[in-house]
Amino acid sequence: MLTINAVPLATIAWRGLRAVNRCLQLRCWIMAAVIGPAAVAAAERGRPVIDGSAGPRRLLTDQGTLLRGVSLSWDGGDPYGSLSPHLPTQGQLDALATTHGLNAVHLYLEANSSFNNEPVGTNAALADILVERTAAAGLYLILTIGNNSENGQIHDLGFATDFWEFYGSRYRDRTHVLYEAHNEPAPFTPNQWTRADWDKQVVLYDTIRDAAPDTMVLLGSFMGFAGDPRFGAEYLAAAGVDWTNAAFAHHGYESKAGIENALSLLAARPDYPAQLATEFGPGETNGQGYNAMYESHFNGWMQFQWLGGDDEDLHDFRSRIDAAGMVWTPDSADAIWPARGEPQIPATGSVGGLYSRGAGAYLAAAAGAGGEVSAEAAGGAADDWSITRIDDRHVALRSARGRYLSASNQQEALRATATSIGAAETFEWIRLPNGEVVLRTVGGGGHLLAVDPATGRIFADADNARQPRTWFSLVGDRGAGPRELVGDPFHGMPHRVGERIEAEDFDYGGQGVAYFDTDEANRGGRYRTLDRVDIEATSDAGGGHNLGWLSGGEWVTYTVEIPEAAEQLFMVTARVAAPNSGAAARLLVADTADRADLAIPATGGWQTWESISEQMRLPAGTHTLWWLVTGQAEFNFNHFMISRLGDVDLDGELGIDDLDALMVAVAGGSQDQRLNLDGLGGTDRDDLAFLATRLLEVLPGDVNLDRRVDVFDLVAIDAAGKYGSGTLAVWSEGDFTYDGLANVFDLVAIDGAGGYGAGDYLAAALPISGAGRSVATVPEPAGLVIAWLAAAAVSLKAYPRRQLILGRVFKIF
Repeated sequence: MLTINAVPLATIAWRGLRAVNRCLQLRCWIMAAVIGPAAVAAAERGRPVIDGSAGPRRLLTDQGTLLRGVSLSWDGGDPYGSLSPHLPTQGQLDALATTHGLNAVHLYLEANSSFNNEPVGTNAALADILVERTAAAGLYLILTIGNNSENGQIHDLGFATDFWEFYGSRYRDRTHVLYEAHNEPAPFTPNQWTRADWDKQVVLYDTIRDAAPDTMVLLGSFMGFAGDPRFGAEYLAAAGVDWTNAAFAHHGYESKAGIENALSLLAARPDYPAQLATEFGPGETNGQGYNAMYESHFNGWMQFQWLGGDDEDLHDFRSRIDAAGMVWTPDSADAIWPARGEPQIPATGSVGGLYSRGAGAYLAAAAGAGGEVSAEAAGGAADDWSITRIDDRHVALRSARGRYLSASNQQEALRATATSIGAAETFEWIRLPNGEVVLRTVGGGGHLLAVDPATGRIFADADNARQPRTWFSLVGDRGAGPRELVGDPFHGMPHRVGERIEAEDFDYGGQGVAYFDTDEANRGGRYRTLDRVDIEATSDAGGGHNLGWLSGGEWVTYTVEIPEAAEQLFMVTARVAAPNSGAAARLLVADTADRADLAIPATGGWQTWESISEQMRLPAGTHTLWWLVTGQAEFNFNHFMISRLGDVDLDGELGIDDLDALMVAVAGGSQDQRLNLDGLGGTDRDDLAFLATRLLEVLPGDVNLDRRVDVFDLVAIDAAGKYGSGTLAVWSEGDFTYDGLANVFDLVAIDGAGGYGAGDYLAAALPISGAGRSVATVPEPAGLVIAWLAAAAVSLKAYPRRQLILGRVFKIF
């Protein structure tokens, strides 16, 4: 290294270059200083830490988890000008944590290249907002300098140091912000770096440290991570880099084997730096399994997938993670993908059979010194296993013989031989969206436990958590067996009655299992990009996506839970669009004869949407529903809902609120076919009678639906204040003739139905099936009854054509 009076030549050079841009930068600096960084948000994450307690150093969050995230670019992109700054909304960033299970955003803030003449601080105002929004979302934010495709060099060291003098001090107190010194500052892998390249890293590190003494610093950012990074790690440490608050960044543009070799070299000594992958291509997720590789090495990763304005890149991200079967426990307790943010580890001392879903059997440890663990036949000589909870994410498992389950490596079957808990006996407990558990080894290679279906033995050799051979559960009552799993729903839990089910959220399983599609690829190219089902963006109300190009013989499945206490008759309402007539679909319940046929009308266009409804009987429990295309014409499908027949307000229960809501809808001329309860004609007064008499089984006057028409109902009618006022009323306010008014005709209807004061009224009084109910006389306060009857008599005097009126009233019933 060339020096002048012990000062590296590179240091002298950059100090001279710094003056060149200062005049150009001054105006931007002043403007940014006026705006200034905003106040610290309450939700801000604590600073990340370097943890060496498990041996090699690891870069971890304040929760002890790996950093995982995606990219955002404000530097103009590669090449320069290809990307405009996009500021994510608070909702998008919140969803990054809760919907996509991530905890970080990697931002190319500004660029240092010959193409880019923008001064330092150009994007400061935007950065201030992003700093606040990521803090509020519970995300980390990694800031770096881009290259505008001039990778493998630092175009202007003076620009880089000015950048960190400005931004380093600006966010020095923001504990969720990390600084990556420079994107790809030297050619290729660490083997190609010169001492001058390492000296520039020292310059950048010193600049950042002067501006931000406590901020985590990422150095290196190697274009590829094959080769030997140990020289650089030692050289930088000798130059003053403190690896207890700094780490190496690298990119994944080498072979997987080369990267793993470099990671292993740095894991060999506890004084070497921790590592973080800050860039690799989306294709490497399900191409070479990069995410799984990094997880097995306990190395964080920032996937080079843009956080775009329409979130489509994030949908692609999920598709790729799903295809690879990648899994981790998100930091957010509200997250449910790719695993649940709440692992729900059983308490220490919990005992049960350890059930392997892939083998359909419980685990047992062989007697003797070997202690090899395998899945025995269901109900066989399986062990009881007890839980030792190490922390909020990790457990140890002890067999009935008092020995701990231990994983040595990928090649050897697991054994229960250990008498104490170490790294080999520590497993990360990851709860999948469907409630099953996968176990990641900590000291046995970092992979997932899985059963070998041929031998029943357990190996720590899996990365794909979508395979049932990796699924385990602790069963406290082996006699009752493990819980039943039905289907493989997209969001982990079955869809529920009364909720909107998006058509694109069909089950996992792929072609021939969760769907059948005649095309080889997703023709719309949206949402679930690696599935064959055709999905496109929709212009229907609410936005999102729809299934498109649906043609005869194609089908998709959904796992739906039908509550045990629900009625057997339901209403299926689907949102469809079709330019031509002749489209049709059939909804089937697996293993039953239950079905509903839907004729899909010609709506006028592929994005001209209508709702259609059809009644269907559904058995209680969790079932797989098949949507089968039966017509000759193609159509589009946006979403559907299964609701309990008569549940107008979709609260899952039938009650007076439903009757009131239906009365309002009918009075307003609603054409909602979901409310056509009798299946005849449109939504009308006949549906009101159907809901009251057949579904709710009530008589006129039964305001509180207690199957009695008595003084309490009269009091409720009086309290409503609608009787005789001419003001529109509903059932709960005394309108039992469905004419919108509470008046004498409703009293006559009460009397004519024969239910008043009779106690529990008879089933025979209603047009419903079922045995009659006993009648118990209910004494009434005579004075109140006489007063009501007197009021009725007075009101009737005004209507000389009494017989005609009564005839019309009773015709309703």
